[in-house]
Amino acid sequence: MQKSKILLALGLVLGLAGCGKPPSKPSAKVSAATGADGTPLGPDGKPVEDLANVPMAASLASFEANIYGPILAPYCSSCHADSFAPAPQGDGTPPPGFEKAHEAFLTRSHLNAFAGIDQTLPVTKMNYKTGGHNCWESEAKKCYDKMTNAMKAWLADLEAAGFKPTAVKYPNASDAVALSGGTAVQATIDTNAYAAAGVDGATLAMPFTKGTDDPDGAIKSYAMSPETQAPAAGNNPPAGQLITFKADVKAMGTYYVWARVKTKAANMSRFFIGAGAGANVALNPGATTEWKWVQAMTNATTPYSVTIAAPGPQDVRVFYRDPGARVSMVVMTQRKDDFNGSQFVNELKEIKVPLKVAGAEGAAIVATVWEESKAEGKKAVGVVNLKIMSPVPLRVKNIKPLINGLFYSNHGAYTLVDTVAGGADPIIKTGGSTATTWLADLAVDKLSFSFEVLEVAK
Repeated sequence: MQKSKILLALGLVLGLAGCGKPPSKPSAKVSAATGADGTPLGPDGKPVEDLANVPMAASLASFEANIYGPILAPYCSSCHADSFAPAPQGDGTPPPGFEKAHEAFLTRSHLNAFAGIDQTLPVTKMNYKTGGHNCWESEAKKCYDKMTNAMKAWLADLEAAGFKPTAVKYPNASDAVALSGGTAVQATIDTNAYAAAGVDGATLAMPFTKGTDDPDGAIKSYAMSPETQAPAAGNNPPAGQLITFKADVKAMGTYYVWARVKTKAANMSRFFIGAGAGANVALNPGATTEWKWVQAMTNATTPYSVTIAAPGPQDVRVFYRDPGARVSMVVMTQRKDDFNGSQFVNELKEIKVPLKVAGAEGAAIVATVWEESKAEGKKAVGVVNLKIMSPVPLRVKNIKPLINGLFYSNHGAYTLVDTVAGGADPIIKTGGSTATTWLADLAVDKLSFSFEVLEVAK
């Protein structure tokens, strides 16, 4: 391939996120800088593609048939005609100079540091989980799927022509361990901030009965009003038809009340609820076929609150209102807005990944996780924090969790980390919240980590 073509291609920016922006100008020279994995970087700081081994004729034909014709020409050329999506001619065919658009597309697919189709820029920009970029379909997922399948077809044609992308190499990568092999651990709950009470320790009066056939993570039992029971008359709690929870409050002050509930029907007053010496109010969880936390409200905009004058056990009352409603736990907290109910529900695991660090034998990075979603296409693992378990403190920088050997851009909570952890202070701090989510299947996927820097702290 001619050098001038490569330089021009490097200067063109695919830029799916910048609809309406002018294209970048071609650079006069290529930067000699390299990334952490040794990949050459262009003037834009992005990896430079080595296009010499790409079967250009096969790639161009497949690009036109699978990507340009069905997607780029009809849906992207109005904004990106000067870069990777030139407007077609009147007969629908690509315009003169189409090869330059193809090369621009190649340079942004990172075939010489390939991290999977879903890490190519055309696909990540269409990711419906992060908003989707100017999707032309009624649902963003349809655009994402269409672009993903188009890229698969293009790469299959490249492979048929004898070309395979070069897998990305991550620096200081650990060995992989199975996410399913973690050790169960208990969540550490701040009892000064939360006073929780489960149905197991509550007193139930008719018509409520306790069930165990619908566990909610760590919460194994619930109370339910029979579906054959008639709704309570009027807007006042029916005396005697209630569940009495005992919440052990550790400090005086103003408390807000939350309940873990599950309902079936449309938005209606499924319970009445009250705490301490406070009045009783309607608890309106709305239609929810899944367990969820609901805050008690005095009205549509004002959270229900109660003043506790002295520490000690407090009654939280949940009265019957409608049939078929379930409740498993209540929580009193002085935190008005940043309530974290997941800690009461999640079944946590610690995933220990051994590290190889000279001078820190036996060191490991430990991820505390829970299974956030089992839904097909949305399987996810929630992450409480990462810890460095080491006999001596380690300096860690730019930590990338790798799922089955690949890093995903929306797993980047720890990539800005440059800190010392281990020894007496194991928690790796991100500068903000340490909680994050990884797109992974807890049952089958493997976890490893890459570090830009991993060494004994000096």
